[in-house]
Amino acid sequence: MISINQVYNTVLMLLEKNSQGMIEPTKFNLFSDLAQNDILENLFFEYNNWLGKLNKRLSGAGNADIPANILEQIEVFSEYTTNANFTYNAITNLYSYSGNDFYRLIGLSLLNAQSKKTDIEIVSKSELNLSINSSVNTPTITFPIAEQIGTSFRIYPKIVAPYAAEMTYIRKPRNPKWTYINVNGNSIYNPSASDKQDFELLPSLYSKLVMKILLYCGLSIRENEVLQVANMEEQKENQQQS
Repeated sequence: MISINQVYNTVLMLLEKNSQGMIEPTKFNLFSDLAQNDILENLFFEYNNWLGKLNKRLSGAGNADIPANILEQIEVFSEYTTNANFTYNAITNLYSYSGNDFYRLIGLSLLNAQSKKTDIEIVSKSELNLSINSSVNTPTITFPIAEQIGTSFRIYPKIVAPYAAEMTYIRKPRNPKWTYINVNGNSIYNPSASDKQDFELLPSLYSKLVMKILLYCGLSIRENEVLQVANMEEQKENQQQS
């Protein structure tokens, strides 16, 4: 995790260095949430981009660990469901997730009585019809498939005890929050507040996070200098990763 107070102090220092003054804690918290979510979304793009380069042999062997490093940054947010929040509706024949933190699907699994897992392949509607109508590739407990309908899933063959379905997914990051108390008109950090929330990104993304927040600060105070500095640093970091 990245300390929200450390990021807050760094952002303030950079704004003061450029004579741009302060940023209100409420705005900082909003910009922090936007920045963290933006970085997470971009990680998926970077991961796919690097996989494509490696598959096309457009990058050297020394870069082989970069996709693994990006995947590690993403998997901080990976979760799996339990029977309590991944429930089956017998009327619709759908498994649905009842939580409110779903962001992206990783995959579905079929669990047996010993909790051993079999991957459930998610297929398109046309592939599903071909498989169901096939006399050779009909879905089985050994080779199950599923169709996705919104955030719900219809699994084939129909699952019966002692089997169970499990969903693995990327959850939404928790909203970062720099908590404070007001002392003589000054906002003083309050780390003991129950609603304080640090960033959940790995420390390796610290610089990128600060620059993202500075970009939003620059837009908010309409200062071209802040925008230019933040943009230049972000472009420099992107070039180093490309």
